[in-house]
Amino acid sequence: MDPGRSTYRAAVFDLDGTLIDSTHAIVESTARALAELGWPPLEREVIVRHIGYKLEAVFPERSVEERRRLIEVIGRHYAGLCEAGTRLCPGMGPLVEGLAGRGVPLGVVTSKRRDHSEAILKALGVRHHFRVLIGCEDVVRMKPDPEGLHRALAVLGTAPEACLYVGDTRVDVRAARGAGVAVAGVGWGTDGLAALEAEGVDHAVDRPEALGALFP
Repeated sequence: MDPGRSTYRAAVFDLDGTLIDSTHAIVESTARALAELGWPPLEREVIVRHIGYKLEAVFPERSVEERRRLIEVIGRHYAGLCEAGTRLCPGMGPLVEGLAGRGVPLGVVTSKRRDHSEAILKALGVRHHFRVLIGCEDVVRMKPDPEGLHRALAVLGTAPEACLYVGDTRVDVRAARGAGVAVAGVGWGTDGLAALEAEGVDHAVDRPEALGALFP
């Protein structure tokens, strides 16, 4: 589907795997947390494959309280690793700067904690380009629920049909669908283009320049 250059007036981005590559920091903080709690270790590939997904998918046998504790410990380790262990995905810095320079309102909706997200985007020098940042503590229901996107649209003052959500997982696609927002799936993140196309994205893109071409 290609609605043309002038269709979208605002863009909202997922964070991990879309805007930023935080793989090293996530893998290392998860490994440290598992060791601290005495849980069995996970292979790196397993951790990477579940970035952006809820812990129920990785530890279905654990209780809600156990998973909550793991999230807390991961967060403590991640706080000390996230800035140094994260970089912008290739080409995303120029894309964001270019869109902002053209007056396109930008936002972020992520399942990551807002304080971590703020620190990372500031360290990478791009936080000022985003008018709104919605983290996990800003919503009652995280993605794939569309609540975060609804909140971002309200702040941006943008109608759903005028916004494009950009993400790298099927969870992102489902959240966009629930919010009535078109979605672009990127091929450099967690799920890959084949899975995103099967989920029904409006745009499947393998380079940031293709995203920029969707805006006036």
